[in-house]
Amino acid sequence: MTSLRSLRAKFVLSLLLSALLLLSACGTAGNSGGTQSSGNTSGNSSAGPKGPITVASKLDVENQLLAKMYTLLLQKKGFTVNEKPALGNSTIIFQAIKSGAIDLYPEFTYTALNALKMPTAHYPQKDYQTVKDAYNKQFNITWLDASPLNDGYGLCTTKDEAQKLGVTNISQLAPKVSQLVLASPSDGISFIDGLKSTYGFDTKSFKQTQTIDYALGFTAVSSDKAQVAVCYTTDSSALQKGFIFLQDDKNGFPAFNPAPIVRNSVLQKYPDIATTLNPLAPDLTTEVSMQLQSQVAEKQKAGASASKAITDVATDFLKSKGLL
Repeated sequence: MTSLRSLRAKFVLSLLLSALLLLSACGTAGNSGGTQSSGNTSGNSSAGPKGPITVASKLDVENQLLAKMYTLLLQKKGFTVNEKPALGNSTIIFQAIKSGAIDLYPEFTYTALNALKMPTAHYPQKDYQTVKDAYNKQFNITWLDASPLNDGYGLCTTKDEAQKLGVTNISQLAPKVSQLVLASPSDGISFIDGLKSTYGFDTKSFKQTQTIDYALGFTAVSSDKAQVAVCYTTDSSALQKGFIFLQDDKNGFPAFNPAPIVRNSVLQKYPDIATTLNPLAPDLTTEVSMQLQSQVAEKQKAGASASKAITDVATDFLKSKGLL
């Protein structure tokens, strides 16, 4: 009997322990499921870890700034981020995302059109929709919201020259180009020739077109050896040199508007990537890019490394917008 009672006691104890373990396991699973669900729907930074997400950038400072902002915003929402700054040029980084080596990076609309071998519609929103549709269909890559920032090409001149010519936009410049000398870097020539359909002139329409180093274009105009130069629209040094950009009133130059692009499989797994990064888009303008790049340069002159300068400037900007 003693032996039987002992066996029964052990059996009852075993059942009680099993029940307690089961209840404990159910409670843990319920909490875990609730936390994960909360993380995916609200992107709350208190949620469990998400990722890792590999965020890369191209070589230039502007692209590194954008990628750093994406990284900081994702980290705030609980994502583990693997950073690959300055991974390579447009061709290298595009191959990387297509192969799955990276998950997300900042791309520009006209760069994408060029990769697709498609012409610009001369309407930034149409170009954005074209690349958005094509990347989704051909590469299983999603374009998130694009920014008004335009890192492209433009025509610039000194304030004095603009006043002398009586021009503030390219339409006003068009009837005068036969009397003017243009200074352009080699990569700007095709973009000037592309103005034929909108403004009625190309490089051959000028009195002379000088193909020279980009920095020398400013010198040529300042010394009156040229009257107009091709400038990069986010080049803050142009303003510092006393130059102004002529308004592209007919959108003759294609727009280079940046947006985060992400592999569809990653976005399907973590849909809150979109709600995390899209709020940044409206705050990124051409003027903002100029300011931020200037701040990075100033910090580097003061002795900061490129990485620290970019991180500090990106962090301060996001905080100033209430995003971080």
